[in-house]
Amino acid sequence: MQDPSIWQAFYYTCVITSITIVLNISLGLLTGWHLASKVSLWKDVFVLLPLILPVIAVMGGLQLALLWLHIPDQLIGVLYIHLMVTIPFSIQIFKNRFLELEKGIPSLVKLFNGSKQTMWIFVYFPLLGGSLYTVVLLTTVISLSQYAITAFIGGGLIPTITTLLFPYLQSSNFYIVHTSVFLIITMIGLFALSIRFIISIFKKVVTSLL
Repeated sequence: MQDPSIWQAFYYTCVITSITIVLNISLGLLTGWHLASKVSLWKDVFVLLPLILPVIAVMGGLQLALLWLHIPDQLIGVLYIHLMVTIPFSIQIFKNRFLELEKGIPSLVKLFNGSKQTMWIFVYFPLLGGSLYTVVLLTTVISLSQYAITAFIGGGLIPTITTLLFPYLQSSNFYIVHTSVFLIITMIGLFALSIRFIISIFKKVVTSLL
């Protein structure tokens, strides 16, 4: 643990995963709500496009775009590619949940002179608790498991726990492999528990204000 590269990898892992989670929740929530309100086949296909296209083609195109913008091997590129492989799942999760909810909720809120902020905070948020937790957990697992795209887009200059431990996962040493897997699973669990704690606290605050 005295190796500075470990702390650097831990720092980048926390930053990348946290930002990816926040972007998945914010963008996924709004996009899922829009797709559920106005069902369109071509919009659904467009959202799933990052999963349909070959990953190597997406990585190559993104790398060329970053070179053209003169920002190769930067954190922003890694964040973008992580968002591309996670956001379609988040959108689908939120879209399916919104389709299950009552269509007349916005009309009812407007009838009682409620604002959009009131609708999202006091009506939708308590109903989306399970979906939020699912998105956080899925995003964390996918983001932490990305070795190839992180190493490729980051050019080896953006270390994460996964890129640091990947060589050890191929080791023949049973103890090293188990330790590496344990560290990755622990990080996933910590992220999931912390977000679940934040969601539960926010729910209690919202409930107390009702």
